[in-house]
Amino acid sequence: MPAPAEESERIDYVFGYGSLAELTQPLSVGGRLFPAVPGRLRGFRRRWGVAMNNWEASEDEKHFVDPGSGLKPRLAVAYLDIEKAPGEAVNGLAIPVDAARLRELDAREINYERIDASAGFDPAIAHTVFVYRGTEAARQRVRAGADGGEIYASRQYVERIERAFKALGPGQLDEYERSTEPLPFAVRELEPRYPPPLRV
Repeated sequence: MPAPAEESERIDYVFGYGSLAELTQPLSVGGRLFPAVPGRLRGFRRRWGVAMNNWEASEDEKHFVDPGSGLKPRLAVAYLDIEKAPGEAVNGLAIPVDAARLRELDAREINYERIDASAGFDPAIAHTVFVYRGTEAARQRVRAGADGGEIYASRQYVERIERAFKALGPGQLDEYERSTEPLPFAVRELEPRYPPPLRV
């Protein structure tokens, strides 16, 4: 069933403070071009606060394999997260989304919940700005890993984020590094596997 006209033409934004910041392409809807908007989300700080249990992911879900063996290792994989922090801010990129793209991102970001962060986005724009923050279950997996479990960051994920912020312009990577806690986990070569069509 096709989406109602008002839904199909609605444009929102999603603030990317990690790997989503690489999605710099504009979105064309109804003959109008909506650009991605660099900015800051005020009232939050960025940390390595989310993890997924790789062994629990099915072949139909995003998971990681060892690039040498092709096998799915039994470990937790860490991701960036944000938490409320009055007086602080994180830099990033607000990316335009239509209803279909938003559903796709919701399906991809299974370790996060989407919240309305419009009031904290600077510069203000005339659209709703959402952001994904870690679910309590995903945050608990980080706490469990920090207590002695095997938890790693994917080297590809870390390098993607660094490339994305470097591409955003002068000073953006430096600001990212200043506003992000040092990586508390070892980095490991892990190759992601995505179920179609979520390869973004």
